[in-house]
Amino acid sequence: MAQRTRWLVGGLIAALLPLSACSKAPVLGILLPISGDAATYGKSMSDAIHLALEEAKADGSLPQGFQAVWADSGSEPEQGVAEFKQLVERSGAQLVIGGCKSDVAAALVPVLEKEDTICISPSASAPSLIKKSKLLFRLFPSDDLEGTRAGDFLYKEQGRRKVLIFSSGNEHARGVEPEFRHEFEQNLGGKIVARILLDDPGWKRQATDALTSGQPDAVYIIAYAQPTADVLQFLQKKHFTGTRCVTSAFYNRAVLDANRALVEGVFFPLPSFDADSDVKIVKDFVGTYRERYGVAPDIFAAHAYDAARVAIFIMKKSKYLQTDEIRKTIQFELTDFTGVTGAIRFDDYGGVRHNPIMYIIMDGKVQNFERYRKRRLDAIRQQLFKELAPASK
Repeated sequence: MAQRTRWLVGGLIAALLPLSACSKAPVLGILLPISGDAATYGKSMSDAIHLALEEAKADGSLPQGFQAVWADSGSEPEQGVAEFKQLVERSGAQLVIGGCKSDVAAALVPVLEKEDTICISPSASAPSLIKKSKLLFRLFPSDDLEGTRAGDFLYKEQGRRKVLIFSSGNEHARGVEPEFRHEFEQNLGGKIVARILLDDPGWKRQATDALTSGQPDAVYIIAYAQPTADVLQFLQKKHFTGTRCVTSAFYNRAVLDANRALVEGVFFPLPSFDADSDVKIVKDFVGTYRERYGVAPDIFAAHAYDAARVAIFIMKKSKYLQTDEIRKTIQFELTDFTGVTGAIRFDDYGGVRHNPIMYIIMDGKVQNFERYRKRRLDAIRQQLFKELAPASK
């Protein structure tokens, strides 16, 4: 596995000899899903982190002697653990960006304690993760907030009363689904007509039966991007016309671009990154990312970009690059850090609280639903004024 490790110094790839664990040079480990089922997410995050490191090098904010070591989790917990150990024990990383999938992050928790190393996750979102370790910090909001928002949206704002759930059954789904059920069924009185487990080889047959017998007016798909696209394709073939709501895990630029017609009209809650924001730091990031990579950054790129900027800030501000000192920096220095995903300040459990808002995919674009609805209403209002104007003269 050591052969997969790559070194990046000041934002530029270079081959270097491994450092010993006792090296005093500031070393940042970066453990991303470069291969495996989450590789498309890893690509977005890798691009964003490269951009953050290059910008930090250009503006002089990198600590003296800074080095970054890259490794591939393979999207798997076992490989993620092995690569994390390589980063810490052989490369001398004092701080690691990693644990991007919730199952990988969960596997890393006991390793963090053993290695006495802090990990910042850009995207793990299972609710229980950060309560298991004081060494894991994450920038992505908890899944329970997302599940509650989706249940509230479908019942109150869309007027849906019967939902068919498609679930991957993974760590992400185990965080989202209970809160969705609690809000939609118990708090609001909606009905879950069935739950289709996507790991079951017979899920399409089961879903066909559920659509016929349950007559749902909405579906909620709790899975990563490609399985979600598979369900949307299935629903299209079944001529399903109800509301389609998915999770933030679907917001993957490569999958969206490959399924433009399929994803029109799909709703999903997202944390507070708004690519259309007029806030300077967001506009600069979106503009530079788009110029560099030819596409707009997705939610995973935004959180990875902030994770890299937070990590650089921590390493620059810490008096000593030791775990206790790094924790002090996080607690006392990292107060309302301005990120592209909003103000970043970790709570007592190592999480941030950014309430999700609803988005819709329309005209091939991911759009803030409230803003989109307002534009549509304004356009309708203006059209009515034009039509009524002659009659009022």
